[in-house]
Amino acid sequence: MKKKYIYLSLLSSIILINSSIFALTNTEIKQGLSESYEKFKNLNTGKNADYIPDLAKVNSSLFGIAIATNEGKIESIGNVDTPFSIQSISKPLIYGLALKDNGEIINEKVGLDATGHKFNSIESIENNPTHIQNPMVNAGAIQVTSFIKGKTSSEKWERALSFINKLSDGKLYLGESVYKSETSTNLRNQAITRLLNSYNMLNSEPMDALDRYTKACSIMLTTKQLAIIGATLANNGTNPLTRQNIIEANYVHYMLSEMAVNGLYETSGQWWVHVGIPSKSGVGGGILAVVPNKMAIVVFSPPLDPSGNSVRGQEVIKYLSKKWNLHYLDQKQ
Repeated sequence: MKKKYIYLSLLSSIILINSSIFALTNTEIKQGLSESYEKFKNLNTGKNADYIPDLAKVNSSLFGIAIATNEGKIESIGNVDTPFSIQSISKPLIYGLALKDNGEIINEKVGLDATGHKFNSIESIENNPTHIQNPMVNAGAIQVTSFIKGKTSSEKWERALSFINKLSDGKLYLGESVYKSETSTNLRNQAITRLLNSYNMLNSEPMDALDRYTKACSIMLTTKQLAIIGATLANNGTNPLTRQNIIEANYVHYMLSEMAVNGLYETSGQWWVHVGIPSKSGVGGGILAVVPNKMAIVVFSPPLDPSGNSVRGQEVIKYLSKKWNLHYLDQKQ
C-alpha cells in the first residue's frame, strides 16, 4: 500500500510538472502577443523575396501573429486575415500526405538529414553519393510530391489541396497569380527536377511533379488559417475545430521531426539551439512553429533574411519561446 501511495504521489507530481509547463491563461497569451507585436513592429531589416515577381509586390509592412491551441482557441494581433502564399510551409504538409499514401518507405527514398545548404541547392544533390536530401528543401519536396497518389495529375493535385484544407478550416485556395509568377521564373527548380529524374528519383512524370509542387507553394491562406494547421499538428493530427483525425500521430512525429532538422534551412541548427520548437518557414513571409500537445505560433511578415526566413517572424517566436519556456529541452526539466 505504501509503495502504491508513493507511486501515485510521484505520478501526480509528474502530471503537475507537465501541466505547469504551459499553464497560460488567455490573458497571458494576449499579453505575450501584444508585447511581441509592439517590440518588433518597427523592425525594418530584411527584404521581400524578389526572384518570384508576385512576392516582391507584397506590402512589406504587413505583420500578423496568431496562436492556436490544440483545444482550438485562437488569439491574434495585426494583419492576421490577409491572405499570403504558403510557399515552403507546404513542404511538411505534402510530406505528411506522401507518408499517408506510401508509408515510411518515403523516408528511405527522400532522406532525412539536414543538407547545410540553401533550400534550392543543386550542389547538395551532386555532392551526396546517394543524391537524397530531405523533404524540407526543394529537391526533396519535389521528390515527395511525385509520390502523391492519384489516377491523373488533376486528381493528385486535388487530393493535395483537400488534405491541406482539412488540416485547416477548408477555405484555402490556389493563388493563380502567384502560381503563374512562380511557373514563369522556376528555371532552377526545373533544373533540380531534371537532375532528380536523371538519377531515377521521381515516381511520376518530372514536370508534372514540379507543377504540383509549385501549386502547393502557391496555396493562399491567412495567419489564422495557418495557425489552425499548426494546432492540428500540435494535436497529433486531429483538427481541434472539426475534431476529425486528418493524419496519424506517428506521421505527425516525422513531419515535426523534419521541421526541427531543416525547417529553417541552413540556419536550422541555430534555431533549434536558441528556440527549440519545430518550425517551418516560407519565402512568402510566414513561419509556422508547433509546440507538440500545446499550440502553434504563426507569424506573417514578408521581409526575409538571406536564408529566406522572415526576420520579424524569427524574432517573435524567439521572444515567446524564451518568455514561456517553450524550448523542447525546457519542457523536459
